[in-house]
Amino acid sequence: MDISENLSIEVMEMGYVEENRDYCCLFCDKKVAKGVIYPVGEVLFEDWRYMEHHIEVAHGSVFEHLLSGGRESTGLSDQQTKLLSLIYAGKSDKEIQQELQIGSLSTIRNHRFALRKKEKQAKTLVAVMNLLKQQQELLVSEPISHKPIDKSFEPPTELKRYFSEEDGRLTSYQLKEYEREQLVAEVALLFKSRKVYAEKEVNEILVDIFEDYMLLRRELVDRGWLTRNDEGSEYRLVSNLADGEGSEMDFKKEMKLKAKEEKVSYGIFQIKNLTNGKIFVGSTPNFKTLNGLKFSLNNGVGNQKELQADWDVYGKEQFEFMELEVVDEKDWKGVNKKKILEMLLDKWLEELQPFGDNGYNGLKKSFKKLVA
Repeated sequence: MDISENLSIEVMEMGYVEENRDYCCLFCDKKVAKGVIYPVGEVLFEDWRYMEHHIEVAHGSVFEHLLSGGRESTGLSDQQTKLLSLIYAGKSDKEIQQELQIGSLSTIRNHRFALRKKEKQAKTLVAVMNLLKQQQELLVSEPISHKPIDKSFEPPTELKRYFSEEDGRLTSYQLKEYEREQLVAEVALLFKSRKVYAEKEVNEILVDIFEDYMLLRRELVDRGWLTRNDEGSEYRLVSNLADGEGSEMDFKKEMKLKAKEEKVSYGIFQIKNLTNGKIFVGSTPNFKTLNGLKFSLNNGVGNQKELQADWDVYGKEQFEFMELEVVDEKDWKGVNKKKILEMLLDKWLEELQPFGDNGYNGLKKSFKKLVA
């Protein structure tokens, strides 16, 4: 999981972020309500300390969890990663030499020097990127500004509690899946069916609804309400109206009806390489969001390294998306969605074994034990 984007170094070091009412773990969905005292055995923890306790129990140290992201996240080689883990564990240079089977102690000192050099380079890069962002903001001739919310947007009654009484904007996107689906469908009604929108036009509409307009824009695309070209410069409302035909008002009514009646479909999916037969198996709380996964792969920013590499080589036409299992909640009474998806994903991973030469999935700890 990449947690570095848009987070300060201080927040990354803590392992959790502070929101209005909760402390939220960066590594999972765990939330700890503020102002509550939590008992752990015979000890009482304050809210923030209980979140630290959760991280220690569920994820180990923040240090090790950040380091586990691998080269893609840290830029470190496997040898450097192991070295840092051993140093963090308090090992002496002699112990590190024996454990890593390094020829001499001077080699370890060279590794330490290289790591300090990387640290300096990272600080310089952060400063350079900050200056670049500032310069880009200055070059924007017409910055996006928040105006009083457009009166044409009225959030559904059951979602109004998530909107500020002061300026009418959404205060948080910490909604349940069906609430997100409903909200995004309502936001889509602000767009005209035959109009082509530039990215800036989309942003100007969405910033009046939510401060994180980029998240809202991505959700509109991922959930199938807006389409965008590969460059991300043009957006259109997904519409069944041909130019010059049908009524815009009728189409809006149809969209509203669809949003109310359409139930969120979720479960397990597969991506298959039709050339070499390799597969990736994953879970999703909403099959519509696979649109976002396709877009990421098309733009070379997919999270699965090997899958992305083959996607770039063979092209999107050689990959097939398939729903392997759609969850029927009648069969899972009393089990939450997250647990359902975890159990089903384990089942399909065990059945299809999409590892190594057979697929793009990384081998989970539970499966490593089975094959050990």
